[in-house]
Amino acid sequence: MALDAVVESILATSKDKVTQINSEADRDFAGMLKEARERAAEIKSRKEAEVGHAIEAMERREISSANLEVKRAELSVHKDLLEQARVKLNEKIKDLPKKDNEAMLKKLLEPYNLKDMKVYSNKGDEAFVSSLVPNYGGNLDITGGVVVESKDGSLRYDLTYETLAREVFSGQMKEVSKILFG
Repeated sequence: MALDAVVESILATSKDKVTQINSEADRDFAGMLKEARERAAEIKSRKEAEVGHAIEAMERREISSANLEVKRAELSVHKDLLEQARVKLNEKIKDLPKKDNEAMLKKLLEPYNLKDMKVYSNKGDEAFVSSLVPNYGGNLDITGGVVVESKDGSLRYDLTYETLAREVFSGQMKEVSKILFG
């Protein structure tokens, strides 16, 4: 029976070893599993952060693009409104009362020595302008105002209402925009 006792002792020792090995394997497996889960959670967290940053960047680009589009539309509306204001200004100039028109023409001609100059106007203002100047040059296709030119043609001053209105409008565009759009 001594052999049975040895076999039983070896079996008991072997079972203890197997239990111990299984226990260590379970602990190692649990540790590796925990470590793998932690790494997976870390990777997942990092990827979520990357995706979050990518989404934020996309949102910023989309918002920026939308703001730019709104700004373009707003500028287009402003441009249209300014053009309407310019057209109305030209209409007002065309409908200037005769008395105001004549006063304006006199004022435009005041600074010039007209003895050595030719003066041009539109057909409607011909009689009035020719009564003011010694050298009436003729008619031009203009809304109003005058063109003063040296006799040799080397100097020419465009004082037509269209040109003056365009220059004033262009020069005052910033102020006009501020008044119209704040």
